[in-house]
Amino acid sequence: MQCETVHAQLADFLSHALTDAESEEVRLHLAGCRACRNEADGFAETWRMLGSIASPAPDSGRMRTRLTAIIDGFEHAIASAPAPGHRGRLAALFTQQSDHHLLRAASACALVAIGIAIGYYMVPLPGGSEGTRPTETSAEIVAMRGELRDLREMITLSLMQQQSASNRLKGVSWSGQIDRPSSEVVAALLDTLMHDPNVNVRLATIDALERFASQDIVRRGTIQAVDRQVSPLVQIALIDFMVKVHERESIGTLRRLSEDPKVNAAVRARAVWGLQQLG
Repeated sequence: MQCETVHAQLADFLSHALTDAESEEVRLHLAGCRACRNEADGFAETWRMLGSIASPAPDSGRMRTRLTAIIDGFEHAIASAPAPGHRGRLAALFTQQSDHHLLRAASACALVAIGIAIGYYMVPLPGGSEGTRPTETSAEIVAMRGELRDLREMITLSLMQQQSASNRLKGVSWSGQIDRPSSEVVAALLDTLMHDPNVNVRLATIDALERFASQDIVRRGTIQAVDRQVSPLVQIALIDFMVKVHERESIGTLRRLSEDPKVNAAVRARAVWGLQQLG
């Protein structure tokens, strides 16, 4: 795991929002990287200090007013952008910003999500009663979640188009945090796997595509990518992917790799292993 990836996941790690496997990867990296361990210790201390601050009673009316203002400003920015289409306009806005502004936008998205969660889970039901919230409130929450998912997708797609490899890596990482991502995100990941010039970004993309392994387009795309890759590391990672998802349609491709003397020796050996695993 790269240091940049760990830095992007520290907040989720400390709040126990990662999966067990992801948390274990972060722990292993921190055990061997002093710089990241110091960074994590600083985050943890800040986290503890924040936890010691008494929380005021939530003001749902004020919260809704502030959230409405954020959404109005967001919609105004979209309306004033010249590029056609809702997604196209927002993507253009993010693409024109600096790395600093991109990260600020991502942070703002996260803060809005936290505000909604606090408002939903901490504000008591009318009359102090317990039970089901009004239907219209539930519908609003569902709509807000949809808007947040769309916003996260747009930031993800924009990051994946940046010139900086670290930003593209962040975009790939963000894709794993989107609930029910659209076909645009899947297509962007496949395009990154095929064409991104950075090996680390392509390797991260393979991991990100694993959650979509049941989709035919992903299975076909990863099989095609094995032949087109020039990096032995990426080819080996793709062979491991094929074995992990039991992709028997890759057998022909693996056989060609195992018999081609021009292919890297380690890749040929891994292709032989893959054929044995797939039967």
